[in-house]
Amino acid sequence: MHSALETVKPVRHRSMHEEVYQRMCELILEGNLAPGERLTVASIATAFDVSPMPVREAITRLTASGALTVVAGRSIGVPKLDREMFTDLRNVRLEIEPLCLRWAIKNATPEFYRDLELRLEHMAEAERDNAVKGFIHANYNFHFSIYRQAGSPVLLEIISNIWLRVNPYFHLLQKFGHYKISNEQHREIVAGINSGNADRAVTALVDDINSAYDTMINAKLGTST
Repeated sequence: MHSALETVKPVRHRSMHEEVYQRMCELILEGNLAPGERLTVASIATAFDVSPMPVREAITRLTASGALTVVAGRSIGVPKLDREMFTDLRNVRLEIEPLCLRWAIKNATPEFYRDLELRLEHMAEAERDNAVKGFIHANYNFHFSIYRQAGSPVLLEIISNIWLRVNPYFHLLQKFGHYKISNEQHREIVAGINSGNADRAVTALVDDINSAYDTMINAKLGTST
């Protein structure tokens, strides 16, 4: 089994504590940490080429927000989400992500359209290769290309915090052949954006959120408490 830390780069610049925190967030959002996988402060510090102190601080912040938890001893991992919590996260996503999408459409530019087409290509490639990490990373890039276009740092931060808790569980989607369905929904989102039809794009986004939720619930995600 490959290590979640194989491809990370050492931290070299910016405020050390904030840089480590951001890199830890990227580790989660880009699909490097799956449910059941464990990391240690020492392994993260070695991969980032920093002392353990900023790593511990980042873990404390991510634990407080529900993105990480102490699994056993000095190991950390993804918290187990029960059905109630996962449903709550889904319901919040259904409220705020469509809003962010509508704002993004109002701010659409030619560069934005071209970027989304490129993101679609990356997801199609990951689907063809059945690449779990590649798809999760491409899916994150696709959605956040849209959410950043909304131009609201506050809304983006809220969505990012939710995705830190949900994104690791997208590893379950591959087992149930969900990539094809997800990409069809993503193409429909882009079709709505390109035509300026916000309702069409939002409907596809809602379908995307709900179908992923249903797939993970069917994988008995919510049976552990």
